[in-house]
Amino acid sequence: MIDRVQILLAALPDEVELYVRAIYCLHNILVEEVYPTDREGELTALLQRWFYQSKERFADDAEYLFFMGKILHIAERYFGLTDRQLALTFQRRALEKEPDNLLYEWAYRLSVSGPGDEREGYLAQHLIEKEPAVIRWLESKGFPGQYLLDHLRMGRAEYLARTAPE
Repeated sequence: MIDRVQILLAALPDEVELYVRAIYCLHNILVEEVYPTDREGELTALLQRWFYQSKERFADDAEYLFFMGKILHIAERYFGLTDRQLALTFQRRALEKEPDNLLYEWAYRLSVSGPGDEREGYLAQHLIEKEPAVIRWLESKGFPGQYLLDHLRMGRAEYLARTAPE
């Protein structure tokens, strides 16, 4: 799989979505899957290479900043980072580039304030109930979009539980 992804990245170096999907999948392998431990250094180095290549190309792309900000926030150590500052910076920059994008605002609030933030919960509910185009867009983004959609749904459920009449 990794060899095929590298071929695609070399053939389509300007495809932001390809980089996001590739980085998400490799990151997911490192964080969630079982793999030979003797390959961790190799996989981590590859992840970092893909990340720094994409960061150079897409540093001004709001969609890239949005997705990478969320991916970096999961387990930054695989990217050679010691804290989540770059993750937050990416998410903030995505929101600055598209200040009316409620999905970007929701994601940034979730990262900064965590679950339980009233506005984050409201945005999760609003996006799911009133913004079907946003949901379809996330669904079209493969595993990275599905990951965020799952968190959006969790945020909505928590918000509804907190605000439900007793």
